Amino acid sequence: MYPKIPATTNEIPLDQKINLETARINWHELQTHFARGVCIYVAPELDLVNIAHMIATDNSAAIALLIQEGKIDKLNDIMAQQYFDCNQPMWAVVVRPYVLVQPDQTILKTIDHKHL
Repeated sequence: MYPKIPATTNEIPLDQKINLETARINWHELQTHFARGVCIYVAPELDLVNIAHMIATDNSAAIALLIQEGKIDKLNDIMAQQYFDCNQPMWAVVVRPYVLVQPDQTILKTIDHKHL
């Protein structure tokens, strides 16, 4: 993706920047991003900031393994519909061109992600 540029005294480290840009948002507000095909599902047991950092720094080996394990994937229509139906609260962060989304574990609705 983008090469990591060494931080200057005025620049915050990438992981802190990602953490500051991560926000809680309801699914209905993410619909346009899903329609554009840029929403990437991150399994609830993963650290969203860590995954965003891996993508931003192009750690393709680690990302490929997580994709193979089904822990990161493009959000499918069934999941999107279920999230829409209950307006699932999510955590989200932009790592261009993607929007990484993860169900909020504290308010996780009754969706079984293992069977989607």
